[in-house]
Amino acid sequence: MNFRTRLDELNKALLIFGGACYLISFIIGRGSGWSTLFRLLFAGAIVFLGIRLFAGNENARYRENQKFLTAVTAVKEFFTKGYHAAGNRPVRAAGDGLLSRWKKAWHDYRTYRFLICPQCTQRLRVPRGKGQIRVKCTKCGHQFLAKS
Repeated sequence: MNFRTRLDELNKALLIFGGACYLISFIIGRGSGWSTLFRLLFAGAIVFLGIRLFAGNENARYRENQKFLTAVTAVKEFFTKGYHAAGNRPVRAAGDGLLSRWKKAWHDYRTYRFLICPQCTQRLRVPRGKGQIRVKCTKCGHQFLAKS
């Protein structure tokens, strides 16, 4: 028998997950139900890793690794660039992921002040550092004084 043992990305992820579970169970300490849960997760990850390492069907292991990489890539794209269209849903533009939206919101909070219209509760954006200004609501047209 010729075993071709190699660590692909799924095996590396199982090894890291198992190590993290063992470390968490060690930090929690014995006597806790959570510690037992994390030790069982550690044992399951190591057993599954061993099965994948020494299984003879390389094509099946390759397909498993490709499915894992597809899922990881989809999660990474959601947090960085958005997601690809599936079916009839529109494609989000590149750079419209969760991280880029958070960066834009952080920039907005540093450069603008957000006010609420006292009449219709519309959220209004005004530039920071302009002192006392007269603000006109874009929804109801109500004018009021506010400090920017």
